[in-house]
Amino acid sequence: MRRESKFKSGERKFLRLVATFSLSLVCLTVGGQTNSTAPTNAVEGSAGEVLELLDGSLLHGRLRAIDSSKGLTWEHPEAKQPFDFKPENLAWVRFPRATALTAPTSQTTCQFRFANGDEFFGNLIALNETELELETWFGGRFKTPRASLRSIRFFPKGVATVYEGPTGIEDWKLGKNQTPKAWRYSEGAFIANSAGTLGRDLQLPEASRLEFDLAWNAPFSLLFSYYTGVFDTFNYNSSSYMFYINPGSVSLQRINAGSGSATLGRTETIMPMLAKKNVHMEFRGSKAESLIELLVDGKLVNQWKDSAGWVGKGSGILFYAQTDGADVKISNIKVSEWDGNSGGESGTNAPVTEDQIHLANRDKVSGKLTSLQEGKLKITTPAAALDIPMQRVTQVLFSGETTNANPLSPWEIQASVSGGGKISFALEKWDNEKIFGRNKNFGPISLNSATIRQIRFNPGKAKTEESGSPSDVIWEVNEP
Repeated sequence: MRRESKFKSGERKFLRLVATFSLSLVCLTVGGQTNSTAPTNAVEGSAGEVLELLDGSLLHGRLRAIDSSKGLTWEHPEAKQPFDFKPENLAWVRFPRATALTAPTSQTTCQFRFANGDEFFGNLIALNETELELETWFGGRFKTPRASLRSIRFFPKGVATVYEGPTGIEDWKLGKNQTPKAWRYSEGAFIANSAGTLGRDLQLPEASRLEFDLAWNAPFSLLFSYYTGVFDTFNYNSSSYMFYINPGSVSLQRINAGSGSATLGRTETIMPMLAKKNVHMEFRGSKAESLIELLVDGKLVNQWKDSAGWVGKGSGILFYAQTDGADVKISNIKVSEWDGNSGGESGTNAPVTEDQIHLANRDKVSGKLTSLQEGKLKITTPAAALDIPMQRVTQVLFSGETTNANPLSPWEIQASVSGGGKISFALEKWDNEKIFGRNKNFGPISLNSATIRQIRFNPGKAKTEESGSPSDVIWEVNEP
């Protein structure tokens, strides 16, 4: 079980800190710290940022700075001075209260996925047989080798983010008279250990995509109400759609206030939920089409068409944990508008043998994609050369190599950013305002530090057996 050390007093606390990290701490400097002043900003336990090592050890506090020539400087409220880490055994730094992206995402029309695992939203400006020109919120326009790309998803109406979090529990409603362990907020996630409800009016649009990471450490039952108007109790008095989620299966009920419920269907066995204890869930709903879809880890597992017409009257969600002793964790919640494009992700990081263009009518064209000209994609097939209007395209998959060498630099990191994206680069410097580095595909990069949700160190290095990813170990042990 992972331990989160919480110290009580002075030097004894710090010595216990050193003992906790003795197996994986490469460099810890206190007495020789060049900056002899105390930390300028107070940090309070789990309310602050979190540093994780490759062995799974956790340390709360605050990231003060990163300099590739010096190391990562961390400050803790019980330490008199900040101390430094070298990067070799670092795993993650998490920022629970990252600033939501304020860029005009409604004008963003593409999601790019790269061979190295990077993905982010932007716009496609130009394309030829060797390179692409992209426009992003974080770096303006830049060119990247075509071979570095795996896929592009297209959103003709744009991608507007409605909500991203959580960053706290203050704006959410808890059920009345439930125990403190029913739902609590910790390090960018909601965790439930006993029965209780948690809800919020998220102002869901007419067609929405609601995503979150779900993790658990024992058998559980979770109810999830979609498009509900009741946020502090579980009942059948609010017309909505209610999902019953268990490890390996999900069922859906249509709740019509005043006339009861009706079962719309149940998924077949969801293998990722049986093979592991953390998944990414995505719910899509369209009022106009009376349509609901469920995706797990990016794959469509079920689609429901409500033949009686859309019944959801509210614009919020409600989680109802039905658990006693099992921890259930919900994190990385994101609500955005849905463009109505049905189905799961066709493209992953595994390359295809030929370029593929997927169309809105679910047809697929394979061949050699040569250029983007006058709003049309040009592709050469064995039968003919075709010009396909961008408005008809939902996704493009690029052929490419299967190999992807691990980064050699210990400062090669991957940053998860607000708005839904992951960007890899060789980190050069981090301060309170900006993070600077160099991406191997498009060169120099600088990001607003406040928009970083998480940075991952050593992306090519596996964790030790005792540790897991930030989403698969969710329970806590508090020392007396």
